[in-house]
Amino acid sequence: MQHDAEIAGYLFEHARDIILVIDAGHGAILDCNAAAETAYGYPRAELLQRTIFELRVEPPRSVSEQMRLADTAGLQFETVHRCKDGRTFPVEVSSSGGTFAGCRCLFSIIRDITERKRLEVEREALLASSQNALALREEFLMIASHELRTPVTNLSLQIQQLCRLIDRRAVRAHLRVVSEAVLHEANRLSSLIDTLLDAQRSKGQLTLELDDVDLSELVRDVIMRLRVRADQVGSKVVVDVPPIRGRWDRVRIDQVVTNLMLNALKYGRGRPVRVVADEDGPLVRLEVIDQGIGVKREDFERIFDKFERAMPTHYGGLGLGLFITRQIVEAHHGEVAVVSVPGVGSTFRVTLPRVAPAAVVSARPTAAAEL
Repeated sequence: MQHDAEIAGYLFEHARDIILVIDAGHGAILDCNAAAETAYGYPRAELLQRTIFELRVEPPRSVSEQMRLADTAGLQFETVHRCKDGRTFPVEVSSSGGTFAGCRCLFSIIRDITERKRLEVEREALLASSQNALALREEFLMIASHELRTPVTNLSLQIQQLCRLIDRRAVRAHLRVVSEAVLHEANRLSSLIDTLLDAQRSKGQLTLELDDVDLSELVRDVIMRLRVRADQVGSKVVVDVPPIRGRWDRVRIDQVVTNLMLNALKYGRGRPVRVVADEDGPLVRLEVIDQGIGVKREDFERIFDKFERAMPTHYGGLGLGLFITRQIVEAHHGEVAVVSVPGVGSTFRVTLPRVAPAAVVSARPTAAAEL
C-alpha cells in the first residue's frame, strides 16, 4: 500500500497536465501539483489560498453549476483560466467528484489547449482560404463561359453573313468590309481570352492599361460590330457622340459600351436605341437610351449586383452584364447608374473621369456580356 501511495504521489507531482483537488461545496483549492504552479504563476502555498472561482473567467453562478454537474456525474468541458498576472489561456477540464478524508471534493485534470486552439484557427483559416479559392475558380469559369459566348456568337453571325455574300457573288469591296469585321471580332475574342486568363492568374487584381482613347471612334466600332444583332431585333441605332478624348483602358471601356448596347438591344423591343455623350469639365458622360420594357425603381441598384436580374426569365441571361459593367467603370473611378420608367424605357449613364488613375484595382475577371 505504501508503494502504491508513493507511485500515486509521484504521478500527481510529475504529471504534465494541471491537477487540482477542489472543495466541491465552496470551491477552495485543497491541493495542486507542480504543473499548476507553473501554469498559474502562483507558488503552491499561495495557490492553496485561492478558490476555483478566482482562476475562472466565467461568472460564479456558471462555475457553481459546472461544479454541481461534475460532482454528480462527472463532466468534461472547455473553458478559460486566468493566471496570477492576468493572462488567460484556454483549457480542457475533466472533473469528477469523490470523498477524500471525509470531505466531498472535485478531482480535476486540466490541460492547456492553447496550441490546439491555435492549430484550429489556422486550420479554419486554411479551410476558408481553400473554399474562397474554389469559389473564385467556379466564379471565373462561370463568367468566362458566359462572357465568351457573346463574341463567339457575333463572330458566327458575321461569318454567316460573309458566306451569304460569297454565294451572292457580292462585290469585292463589300466582301472586304465584312471580312475586316470578322477579323476585328476574332482579334477582339483573342484579346478577351488573354484578359480572362490574366485576370485569373492575378486572382482578381486588374491593372488598367491606360491609353488615349477617342470615345466617338470606340462607340462607332462597337456599333459596327453589333450591326447584325441590331438588324436582327429590328432596332435602329442612333449615335450622337462628338469627338471626346480621354485616358482610359480601351478594351475595358469597349466592354462597357458593348454590354450596355447588348442590354438595350435585348430589352428594347425593336425600337430605336440612342447613344449620346458629352463633357463636363474633367468628367465625361455616356448614355445608352432605349425605349424598352424598363426597370422598376426598387430594382435600380439591385440589377448591378452579381447574378441579379429584374427582367422576366424568358429573356434569359445570368445577370452578369451590368455587374461586370459596374466593375469596369468603378475600376476607372467612375460611376454607372440607371434612370428608367417601366414600359417607357431606360437610360444607362456612365460617368468617367477624363483621366483614369493608373493603379491596380480590385475587379472581377471581365468581358463583354449580355445581362
